[in-house]
Amino acid sequence: MSEATKNILIIEDEFSIAMDMEMRLQKMGYNVAGTAFSYNEALPLLLEQDIDIVLLDINLNSEKSGIDLGKLIRDKFNIPIMFITAYTDAKTFAEAAEAEPMGFITKPVKDADLRNNIELALNKFAQKVIANTEIETNSNSIFIKDKGVLKQVNLHDIQWIEALDNYTVVHTAGENHIVHAFLKDVLMKLGNSFVRIHRSHAVSLKHITSIEDNLVYIGSEFLVVSQNYKNELTDRMKIL
Repeated sequence: MSEATKNILIIEDEFSIAMDMEMRLQKMGYNVAGTAFSYNEALPLLLEQDIDIVLLDINLNSEKSGIDLGKLIRDKFNIPIMFITAYTDAKTFAEAAEAEPMGFITKPVKDADLRNNIELALNKFAQKVIANTEIETNSNSIFIKDKGVLKQVNLHDIQWIEALDNYTVVHTAGENHIVHAFLKDVLMKLGNSFVRIHRSHAVSLKHITSIEDNLVYIGSEFLVVSQNYKNELTDRMKIL
């Protein structure tokens, strides 16, 4: 299992299969963030929930197929998908491949296949994100790709960074920059002058003006420190 519990969305039109899969995933230690039985039921879950991977039936027995939904997830949500199907013919696989899934699982689904393919898909997607992270660094600056143009941002000007769905917002005093990458991947490139204080936030140590209870202040702005990251912040600060 990876370092944090992964949130999985199941989209499967057969109730018994969906419920069986949900139970098995929970026993494996995953969190099932939701279960949908159609294209339309899946949309609000995709918008409202924090999803790490989608298990998607190719045949949803509705006007729009799982392949249609897979393409939408790829284009609008940037969440990895893995198709589940009873069909193994070349035509189905060729059509499904257009949605760029991270893998396929054939029915009936075995526990080992389910677990192994989920972990492989998550790792494959993470490597894809790292390779496509729109940020490059040198000793003093980062270069953020914006509409094909590289913009230079001084590392000392970055006050804090924020996870926003599958994007990261880099906050400076003057402006904000959006990077198409996960927060943890951006942190890897920024170096150790930043510390994570929340699942969704990391701050520059040099820009912290004060800490009060579970709040970190950057000038007049404040961010919440979650309990899971409080010790890390304390360890990184030079407290007399």
